[in-house]
Amino acid sequence: MFCKIKPAYLFSKLSPFVLNNTIKVGNLNSVRHVVSVIEDEKKGTARVILQRPPVNALSSELLEKLTTAIKDLEERKFRGFILTSDSPKVFCSGLDINELYKPPEEKLKLYWKAFQNLWKTLYSTPLITIAAVNGHAPAGGCVLTLSCDHSIMVKSGGFIGLNETLLGLAAPKWYGFDSCRKV
Repeated sequence: MFCKIKPAYLFSKLSPFVLNNTIKVGNLNSVRHVVSVIEDEKKGTARVILQRPPVNALSSELLEKLTTAIKDLEERKFRGFILTSDSPKVFCSGLDINELYKPPEEKLKLYWKAFQNLWKTLYSTPLITIAAVNGHAPAGGCVLTLSCDHSIMVKSGGFIGLNETLLGLAAPKWYGFDSCRKV
């Protein structure tokens, strides 16, 4: 078993549970730490934290850093990790609209490829993955939660879902049949 599931508030930034059980904090070599990893090497577990205020929009940098963090934990033979946010109200708002507004075609291709790569990495990792959803998780945020083995959400909730389906857009083929069935 990965760990006993504690109430969701224990995954918050200032939690005594986390502070008392944290062994090593590693950041992913970024001036603005858009992703941080708190590791417990004895247990082989980690907490991967989205840190891109105000809403953890999935920028190219965040996509790349999150993918790198997962692969690093795999290579170092960790057992699993909890994916969460340092924002008290938003887990992840989804794709970064600023990067999608009138980009050069090549940049758009690279962005979409990075998003697909993150999904593939998270969905297929041999590590046990838990999404601790501490707020809203629309669109790409929902994709992250559905790509994890388990998801828990705070009681106060928030919006979670693939809001693009309200516009009649279908989930992309690469997203996979299993993920679509969860929705």
